Formats: sequence, structure tokens, C-alpha cells
Amino acid sequence: MQKGIRLNDGHVTYLGLLAKKDGTRRGCLSKKSSDNTKWHTKWFALLQNMLFYFESESSSRPSGLYLLEGCVCDRSPSPKPSLSAKECLEKQYYFTISFNHENQKALELRTEDVKDCDEWVAAITHASYRNLATEHETLMQKYLHLLQIVETEKTVAKQLRQQIEDGEIEIERLKSEIQTNPTAAPSEDDSEIKKIKKVQSFLRGWMCRRKWKTIIQDYIRSPHAESMRKRNQVVFSMLEAEAEYVQQLHILVNNFLRPLRMAASSKKPPITHDDVSSIFLNSETIMFLHQIFYQGLKARIASWPTLVLADLFDILLPMLNIYQEFVRNHQYSLQILAHCKQNRDFDKLLKQYEAKPDCEERTLETFLTYPMFQIPRYILTLHELLAHTPHEHVERNSLEYAKSKLEELSRIMHDEVSETENIRKNLAIERMIVEGCEILLDTSQTFVRQGSLIQVPMSEKGKITRGRLGSLSLKKEGERQCFLFSKHLIICTRGSGGKLHLTKNGVVSLIDCTLIEDPESTDDDGQDMEHLDFKIVVEPKDSQSFTVILVASSRQEKSAWTSDISQCIDNIRCNGLMMNAFEENSKVTVPQMIKSDASLYCDDVDIRFSKMMNSCKVLQIRYASVERLLERLTDLRFLSIDFLNTFLHSYRVFTTADVVLDKLIAIYKRPISAIPARSLELFFASSQNNKLLYGEPPKSPRASRKFSSPPPLAIAKTSSPNRRRKLSLNIPIITGGKALDLAALSCSSNGYASMYSAMSPFSKTTDSEQVQSDDAEAESSPTKSPTTPKNVKCKNSSAPASPRNGDKEFVIRRAATNRVLNVLRHWVSKHSQDFETNMELKMKVISFLEEVMHDPELLTQERKAAANIIRTLTQEDPGDNQITLEEVLQMADGGKAEPFENHSALEIAEQLTLLDHLVFKVIPYEEFFGQGWMKNDKNEKTPYIMKTTKHFNDISNLIASEILRCDDVNTRVAVMEKWVAVADICRCLHNYNAVLEITSSLNRSAIFRLKKTWLKVSKQTKTVIDKLQKLVSSEGRFKNLREALKNCDPPCVPYLGMYLTDLAFIEEGTPNYTEDNLVNFSKMRMISHIIREIRQFQQTAYKIDHQPKAAQYLLDSSNVLDEESMYEASLRIEPKVPN
Repeated sequence: MQKGIRLNDGHVTYLGLLAKKDGTRRGCLSKKSSDNTKWHTKWFALLQNMLFYFESESSSRPSGLYLLEGCVCDRSPSPKPSLSAKECLEKQYYFTISFNHENQKALELRTEDVKDCDEWVAAITHASYRNLATEHETLMQKYLHLLQIVETEKTVAKQLRQQIEDGEIEIERLKSEIQTNPTAAPSEDDSEIKKIKKVQSFLRGWMCRRKWKTIIQDYIRSPHAESMRKRNQVVFSMLEAEAEYVQQLHILVNNFLRPLRMAASSKKPPITHDDVSSIFLNSETIMFLHQIFYQGLKARIASWPTLVLADLFDILLPMLNIYQEFVRNHQYSLQILAHCKQNRDFDKLLKQYEAKPDCEERTLETFLTYPMFQIPRYILTLHELLAHTPHEHVERNSLEYAKSKLEELSRIMHDEVSETENIRKNLAIERMIVEGCEILLDTSQTFVRQGSLIQVPMSEKGKITRGRLGSLSLKKEGERQCFLFSKHLIICTRGSGGKLHLTKNGVVSLIDCTLIEDPESTDDDGQDMEHLDFKIVVEPKDSQSFTVILVASSRQEKSAWTSDISQCIDNIRCNGLMMNAFEENSKVTVPQMIKSDASLYCDDVDIRFSKMMNSCKVLQIRYASVERLLERLTDLRFLSIDFLNTFLHSYRVFTTADVVLDKLIAIYKRPISAIPARSLELFFASSQNNKLLYGEPPKSPRASRKFSSPPPLAIAKTSSPNRRRKLSLNIPIITGGKALDLAALSCSSNGYASMYSAMSPFSKTTDSEQVQSDDAEAESSPTKSPTTPKNVKCKNSSAPASPRNGDKEFVIRRAATNRVLNVLRHWVSKHSQDFETNMELKMKVISFLEEVMHDPELLTQERKAAANIIRTLTQEDPGDNQITLEEVLQMADGGKAEPFENHSALEIAEQLTLLDHLVFKVIPYEEFFGQGWMKNDKNEKTPYIMKTTKHFNDISNLIASEILRCDDVNTRVAVMEKWVAVADICRCLHNYNAVLEITSSLNRSAIFRLKKTWLKVSKQTKTVIDKLQKLVSSEGRFKNLREALKNCDPPCVPYLGMYLTDLAFIEEGTPNYTEDNLVNFSKMRMISHIIREIRQFQQTAYKIDHQPKAAQYLLDSSNVLDEESMYEASLRIEPKVPN
């Protein structure tokens, strides 16, 4: 094995002699021996990066060689001399050469002179061939540059010499011409020619400049230039949005994450490190990522007008998995946060953090939500960039690739954003309640609606205080803010500062409730309340029962409230019934039955599930075929409120009303088909009933709807006449309410007419009340919702016993009947336009319900529910007492409108609010699907949305025209200040649409440029304008306006453009159908949530009296100027000042 390397001995000897002769440094040094015991004096010579040493100065051959490239040379301290050693008396100076090579020992040297030592150290430190090569390269480059300069100078000198020679030749020629005609005077022709040439030169210059100006103007007006301007504007807007987003992340990390980490390390931590990590997963990493992205974006802006952005998105794309983890963790983080807030120390600490000025009164939940909307914002930005980027552009392919990747992540985010909206809504309401409300920290609570209702006071004996009904004091003192959730109704009063306070018995558990839509009332009461009241009887399991009477402002609002409350009660009790109806006859519970049904959680070719669960603890549908959606609608085991509302809002997109109705009829006639075969196998253990699962004709009259004699009524297995069985609803997870007794039943002359309360899934029983016949019952009792229980005691329980499976089949038929009637009731009450525009559908529903009412097995309350639905379909809607838009327009047609100064600011604000709400309330929710307002035929597809837009523009034009109509500056200032006062009153009336109408008119160029006018506007008015503009600013997706809408109580007129932006946000890049032709139900769910919020504001009317004169002024367009005329009027009253 080779242990050394070969060197050319002659060449090394030559280099040694060269170093000895011309080396950088030469002299004697003491070198330490290899065994570190002795020092030997040698003669050293340094040449470039090689250090040679000789035995003496006269030696001709070097004794050794060190390569110094990359070494380190430093002074080293002198060692302490040992007592035994015979050291030299002179002081020695040491330095060491350390090599970077492995296993090579450092070279230790010494000299007797300190100066000599320092010079050796300096020389060895700079002994690098690499430095010499670099200097040589630099000098060569300078040399080549100087050569180029010399060549250039030579060329220039040659050209100058040539010009001088030409000039000398021209001078000689002119001299000869002068000598030839020394006395010739300039003629008049020559002077005329010079003038002509001068004019021609001027015209040529003018034509050239004009042509160049035309070229420039043509390009400025060209589509390419317009596209580039819009593209640059998109980039500038993106920079502003990114700066705001980075600031939001900075606040999240520095105001919340890092302080909470420190708090988790304290002696008494209010939160654990694991919880901090769960709440803020990847937040810090996302902040660092976007800081880099923002700096790169600023660098690109610095190189404007050349804006190349694709490489920035190339940096961002590989980091999307961090976003994906954050999005998937988002719901869990909010759940952990809700759990931690139950700790009072943590809640107090969190409120301190949120009170910091940087947070601007925004909550931690708000900051955690910002990253959820960033990816869709990038998608919209890329969409706009691509719209203004030519197809041959160098970065178009990169931008399209980035857009596709972001859209892929956005589709994953859709479900999580939709689900966490509900949690954020619950936490926001809980934060507004001063006393707190722990039930809202339950993430399974689904928000349904909110609004203002009047609570009628009750006396100590439980009777209504009759004398005060309808009085102004009752309306003022009894006003309550009500919040309906899937399991609870919360009743609050509004205190100062917008905070809420829970009333006595303000948290009502719906499982304990009985809803009476039309309670008994005296004639005086009927006149006072105008049948706008409804009663909720609450019978808690562990406390005394009480009654809540609430009064709505209109019939429409009452119908909406009672419909939603009954829907929530139906949902809870139906789920409870199916979970407990078979607890004695079957070992299988409904949760086990659902768990055994793989079709409820396993993806298949015709259905895909999200990772989120609905209020029934079943996975939400993400994509599904129409048939699977209809199966979920009619599945008797559970019914999610959110699913039913979403389906009824959006079914027109993917199916027809006839298909939905046919499915309901089929379930009613064959209820067994509403439960999957596997679940039925668990319910029905006998072979006889298993035949029903595989399509054989049922032999039992209970398996399908055959209008024959009813089955035996006895339920119990034993023949004892007094035995009873309970259908308990006391399920902690689902209900947590009161048990439901299923009393022994008896047969009557009309079959099952007297047994509804015993078998209905929505009933409660007591042993203290007797049941009369159907006719007497119908006459004596007030009208109740289908969920209203009827208390019954059985008259005769001596009927023979029936098999267990007969009991199960009977309960399934009752559940199927209630499901069909429940869906029909909400369809008819909440979506009446489907039946008003389709008479064939209306008659088909009436015919089906009449057939249902002739069923001899039908229970009393089921028959009443069917009759109520028919009554709703056939009777005309009385509506509310509010004037209609058509009546207002008709009254405004005749006569001349009074001028603006004749009306007070309060009158204008109230009538503007009334008009805005009348225009807003009539928009049908079908127009919010499909972005019809952005299509070419928008006036045909979305006429009401376009009318709303036109009304907004008309009012804005009216305001600007009214200001510009005033020639006197003081009058103009007074008009502007009056309109600002109108806007501030509209804000107090929760008419945010009018606030934006007025502020946008003040920001028009024709108004904004009036500097003399604005100088005279008072500071107080300017402060109000700034406050209003901040309120309705589009910054951060209208974050301030959304916060105001969240905290305000209806009636309210929101800005419709905000919701249209949200809908476009959802529709953009998200088709209604997947590639497998499955319905994108996740998209439908998000659109439904927005529609539900819009309809909530539409249903609550303003109690404002119509004033014809003020309304006529607002609707008069005779004096309204167009955009061009406005700017001309602006220039006339305040001309431009020349520069």
C-alpha cells in the first residue's frame, strides 16, 4: 500500500534555491522537534505559499517543505520554563502554523526578536497562491478594460481627424465660392426660399410631434395598454393586501402565541404547552413564509414596470402543505380554544391580550381565521392576473400552474371554512353575553337564527299581565334579543355598549319545550297582539315548569321563528325516539346501527364525505349523487337541520320539485325503504321480517301503507293491562332532556285517533289529563305546531298483545309520516314561492295530503299537521302591515317633489331606510345561485338584484347631484353636512347600505375635487365621515361591516355587494358538479349559510311610517345628473387652478 507521494526532486531543489534567492521572507528560526522535546535551528525561506527549510544558510538542497495554502498562523504564548531545564537566558517569541489537513500536526516555531516574529506571522498569513491568482485575474481584467478604452479612443480620434479634414475641405470650398462672387448680394428670392424652408421645417417638426403623440395616445387607448394597467393595479393591490396579512400574522404571533407560551411555562399555567401548540399550529411558520413572500413582492415592485411574479409563487407552492395542516387543524384549534376559555384565569388573560391597541378590538378567533381566506384570495388575484396577461407572456404558464395548485388546496379548505364559521359564530355570541354561556362552548351547537322579539311579562301565578299588552312601555321594556340554536333558545336583554345580559330562565333547553303557535287569547289580547304571539311551555326535569310568551313584529317573522323552533324540537325528539324506541326489544342501539352502516362514512362511487360531523354526529356530505341526497333527506334515523335547510335552498340546482315530492310520497307509502337493509337486519331479527329487506311483497299490513283495519294496539309483551313502556329521550349526548313515556294504548272508533301522544316521536305524557274525542279536541285546543305534544291517558288497555316486530314497524311508520310532514311543512312555509309559481306542484301536494288524511292509521296530531299544511297552501298570505314598494312607487308618481331643504335629516334617513329595506326584502334567494348578476343576460336572470344595484346607484347620483346643484359654497357645505348627518342616522338604524350610498357619493371625483368646499366643512363632520368610511370600508373583506352586522339586531339593511362578493368567492373555480357528475353539496352548504343570513335580515321589517313627500323626493330622478354632467358642474363651480 502506498504511504507517500512522488515528487520531482530536481524541480523541488530548483524551487528551494529560488526561495533562498528571491523568497518573500528568509531567516533563521527554531523549529520544535517531532517528539516535542528539543528545538533545532533551521534556515527558512518563504516563496509564495511554500515554506522551505535548510540545515544552514549555505545548504544547496532544502531539508523539507511545507505547503501553507489554507493554513492559519498565530502568535502563541511562551511556555513556562522548567526548573531543571537549562533554558537560554534570552527571551524567546513563539508562533504556530496550524494546517487544515486531517492528522497533520501543527508547526511550532520561535524567534528571538519580537519584530522578526511579527513579520514572519504576517508574511505566512498572506502567503496564499489563491490570493495571488485573484489579484492576477483582477489585474488582467483591468488590463483588458484599458485595452478596450485605448482602442475606443483610437477609433474616436480617427473619426475626429476625419471630421477635421472634411471641415477643412468644406472651408476651402466656401472660400473659393466667396472669391468667385465677392459682390453678390442676397436676392429677395433667396430670403423667400429661406422663409419657406423655415416654415417647412416647422411643419415637419409639428407633423412629427403630432404623429408621435397620436401613436402614444393610440397605444394608451389600446387593449394591451389597458390590460397592462389593470395588471399593474392588481399587483399593487396584492402588495397592499399582503402587507395587511403579514401584519395580522405578526399580531397573532406576538400578541397571542408567544405570550401564551410564556404563560404556559409559569408556576400556575392557565394553559398547557400542548394546547398552545394545538391552537396555533404552524402559525409562526406561516408568518415567516409570508414575510419572505412580502419582501420578494416589494423587490418586484421596485423593478416596475417589469413585473415578474411567477417565481414568487414557485417559492410559495412547496410550502402549501403547511397551510393544509393549519386548515385541517382549524376546527380542532377552535374547539381547544373554547375548552380553554372555560378556565377563568385563561379567559381573563386572553381578554387582556385582546384589549391591546394592535388588536383593534378583534378576537383571537378572528386572527386564527385570517389564514383560512388567504389561499382563495391568491386564487382570485391569479385569476385577475391571468385575465390581463397575454397568452404569449413569459410567465403565463407558471401563473396557470400556481393557480391550479392553489385551487386544489382551496377545494380541501371549503369544508373546514364552512364548518368553523358556525363555531366562530357561537364564540362571538358567547363573548357578547356578560354572564357568559357555557352551552355555546359546545361545538355541536348549530346556530339557526337571531332577532328581536317582545317578551310578555308573566305574574307570579303564571298569568299574563293583561293591562300592559300592546303598550309602548311593554314594547320598550319587553324587547329581547333571542338566539336560536339547534338545542337551546337563549333570551337576552341588550345593555349599554351593545353587551347582552341573560334574562331569568334565559337559557331554554328545547328538549323540554312545547311550542304553541296560536295560544288561547281573549278578544283584548287578540287586538293587542294581532296574532303575532306564540307560546313556549318549558317543563325542565329538575326544576319548576314555566311559560315564555314571545311576540314578533310581523306575521312573516312569527312564521320564520315558529318554523325554526319546531324544526329544532322535531330534530331532537326524532333522533331521541329512534335511539330509544327499541331499547327493550333490541340489543342494538341507533349509534350502533349507524356505525354498522358503512354508507354513512365510507366514500363510494356516488358519494364523498368531508371530515366534519353535523349536529347528528354523522359525517357531512361533500359530494353525492342526487339519489344519495334524497336518501339522506328521508333517512329516518336522523335529520340534520343544516342538511334540510341546505337541501331546500339548493335542490333547484341539481333536481326538480317533482322528484323531491315523489321521493317523499314513496317514503310515506313504503317507510321500510327509508332505513338501509343492514340496519333493518339489526332491528328485525326474525326470518319472517327479513324477507322485507330483499323485495318480497310484505304479508303484514304494517310493512306498507294499506288502508285496512289497524293492527292490535297492545305493545307490551306481557298480558298485564297496566304494563307501560317508555320511549326515553333522556340521552345525554343528543338531548339531555326529559324522558318520554309511551303509555299503554287503546283502540277507538277511528283507529289510532286517540293514541298520538303515546306513539308520536314528539310527545310527552302525564297521568293527570284525560283525552277527549277528535272532534272535541280539535274544537277546544289551540292550534299547535306538528311538534306540539298532546297529553293523553289511555282509556282502555285490555287489547291483546302484538308481536315486538309489529311495534317496531308501527314506530317506523309513525317516524316516516312525521318525517314527510316535517319536510313538507318547512318546504311550504319557508319556500312558498315554489308553489306559487308552480300550480301543478301545489295541486299535487294538496292531493297527496288529502290522501294522507284519509289514512285510518293516521294519528290526531298528524292529521292536524297535514290540515295545517293544506291551509297554508290554499290561503292567501296576509303578510305584514308594512307598505309595499309598488305602493310607494305609485304614490311617488304624481306631483312635483319638494326640495331637499324642506325635509329634515331624520325624515330623509327614515324614508331612505324604508325604501332600501323594501327593495332588499323582495330579492328571491334563487337569484343568489350561479352568479347570474355577472352574466350578459343578468337583467333576465337576476332582475331583483339588478333593481337593488340600480336603486343604490340612483340614490348615490341623487346625493351627488344635490351637492353640485348649489352654486354658493356655504350652501354646498350645509348640504354636505346634512347628508353626513343622514348617513349617521342610517348607521343608528342599522341601514349600512345607505351609509355606503352616501359615503360613495362623497368619494366621487366630481365631489372629492371640491377643495374649497371641503376646507369649510367642520372638523366634527369630517370625523363622522372618517368613522363611517372606516365602518363600510372593503378592507379585509369588509371586516368592520361584518363585525357590526354580527353585533346588531334586526331589522337591518346590509350592503348586498358584500354578500355577492362572498358568493363569487365560493363560485369562483368551484363547479356545481364534479368530474364524476356528483353534486358539490359542500358548495351548496356554504351558499346556503350566506342565504340564511340574508333572509334573516329580509324577514324583519322596520316599524317606520311612510312619509310620501320625503319618499317622493328620494325617488324623483328629474334633477339627477349623469356622470359627465356632474363633472362639468364640478368644474363650473370650482374651475381647475392652472399650474
